[in-house]
Amino acid sequence: MKKKYIYAIISVLLISAAYFLYPIYKKYSVVEAEIEKAQAYKGDIEVTFQDIGDISPKNVIEIRSLASGELKEVLVREGDFVKKGQKLAVVLPGQSAADKFMPVEVLSPIDGTVLKCEGQGYYDEPEIKKPGERVTGASDYNPTCIMKVADLKEMIVKLEVGESEVMKLRKGMPVSIFAEAAKKNFKGRVSVVSPNAKKERNGGVKTFPVEIEILGNPNVLPGMTARVSAVLETKKNVLLIPISGVFESKGRNFVYLYNDKTRKAIKTFVTLGIRNEMEAEVLSGLKEGDSVYTDKPLNIENDKVS
Repeated sequence: MKKKYIYAIISVLLISAAYFLYPIYKKYSVVEAEIEKAQAYKGDIEVTFQDIGDISPKNVIEIRSLASGELKEVLVREGDFVKKGQKLAVVLPGQSAADKFMPVEVLSPIDGTVLKCEGQGYYDEPEIKKPGERVTGASDYNPTCIMKVADLKEMIVKLEVGESEVMKLRKGMPVSIFAEAAKKNFKGRVSVVSPNAKKERNGGVKTFPVEIEILGNPNVLPGMTARVSAVLETKKNVLLIPISGVFESKGRNFVYLYNDKTRKAIKTFVTLGIRNEMEAEVLSGLKEGDSVYTDKPLNIENDKVS
């Protein structure tokens, strides 16, 4: 009985020791297996801009009547090409057909293609006004859009760019454009970077309207989705580490450098150059072949900067 009692006590002690010693073992041994390391290496790095927007005509005009009244005629349909000065519609001014006013002709101000107006409400479909509908004149409050005329030879991409990304852009910057539906690539340039932010409702993210001019004579249609990209900066054969291995404290960047002799991490300040979503250029603090942790290690030799 005494032996069984002694064995039971020893078993309890061993289990207790394992329970308390395991975290220490994990801290000083398992960390090497659990946390990945990456070597500093020489390579090329690019800083890029990428965003998605909608294609729109650069020059699009809402067609309105000079006078309020009833639409008597609509002489064109969506997709028709019209010339400057061409008659698009006829409006009978006044409150009713009993009013004796001369009909007002609605003319196209430019050469272009007829498009629908956006609906007034969120769920309203785009439309061209129909004969018999009443319209509000251009000089009145909230004038009615009868139709639109757009020059489809000059197209732009409209973007809503976040505040961290908009600082990368400048007017005149060359960009590449890929129209997904058309499966075509185009050259473009930044034509407008709005200095005023748009804030989404309910405290949403702030964005800045940006327009990208599509160069040449693109065969694309309004509303198509386009991907815009630009290479902002490139460096070749520089020292690089993964961005996941970079940490920051009080405005300074540091890494956890692996010490091969002690098998521990040393907190080491570094000076960085350009960076992107994947990599960062190292200007000082590391050399080629150094290993850094890609997450904060448990086994740190000291928290002082070497």
